[in-house]
Amino acid sequence: MIWVTWRHHRTSLTISLGIIAALAVTALIGGVVSEIMTTVIATLLPVLLGALVGVTVFSRDIEQGTHVLGLTQSVSRARWFWMRVLVVFVPLSVAAALLGFVLEWTRAADGGGSYVFVSGSGQLPDISNLTYPFFQSSGLALGAYTFMALVLGAALALMVRSSIGAMALTMVGVVVVLAVFQFVARPHYAPLSIEASPLDRSSSYALYTSDDVVPGIDWEIESGNADIRGNFVDVRYDECSWTNLGSDAYEWKPDETDAQYDERIEVLQEQEGRDMEVCLREQGVDHFETRYHSADQFHRFQLMEAALVLVLSGLILLRALSALRRVKP
Repeated sequence: MIWVTWRHHRTSLTISLGIIAALAVTALIGGVVSEIMTTVIATLLPVLLGALVGVTVFSRDIEQGTHVLGLTQSVSRARWFWMRVLVVFVPLSVAAALLGFVLEWTRAADGGGSYVFVSGSGQLPDISNLTYPFFQSSGLALGAYTFMALVLGAALALMVRSSIGAMALTMVGVVVVLAVFQFVARPHYAPLSIEASPLDRSSSYALYTSDDVVPGIDWEIESGNADIRGNFVDVRYDECSWTNLGSDAYEWKPDETDAQYDERIEVLQEQEGRDMEVCLREQGVDHFETRYHSADQFHRFQLMEAALVLVLSGLILLRALSALRRVKP
């Protein structure tokens, strides 16, 4: 049965494994640009494999009627189904996980372990390993998402009985699952760390992480002005009273040297900072607060998300087996 399944699906399996191997090699020998491109493509692997392989493993037989031979033999429906999962889905999922580990290693080798993010000013010189696209393209998560996408494609192929329809639904379904984990589930895997910045300093500050295994920046979840209890305050800037500096306050004055201009601008900025602090405190603001997940939780989050995705895959497999029982020989 294993040999028959391999012979039937060897083309799609070989091509898929070849593409994954090519991506791994590109990440290893290419530069930064190649690594970024490989990372982006890796995040699309579950979507593409689920639609092009997960669906066709079953829909092709059903549409061509060749499933009749398999379902009318002494082999049970469950074995007919699980052989395809074992021979096609498992190797692709393992290969995707290995690609994810390769991408993890290349990022660690290139990163050097020191990263920074700046909050409050909207500047993001780097992207956290805990979010898209790095998290989804790393080891365990990439393998788990690939397996989930393949079984989702199989389940939809058995339920919809149309290759095109099942492919479209699979692509939409995988994207929805990725988005739900990214924006709904993952931020709640652990309690948020909090960094408070006093109002007498700039609201832009840096958090550095140093890790020899997991280089990356912390994942900022939310930030803003907060009161003494840590509740965010919606500041009404139109109610603030500002020192009237004049419209030409920042213009260069005649016969003013560079040093004099810099000194005058520094005084003006200090005055504006004091005005801003008075405004914020009048409205109950005590500090600027950033809530985030630290980069050193990367492996913990990978394990948690992979486990959750595999549980979801198990539920999808049960639905696929239910749909298989209704397939008529």
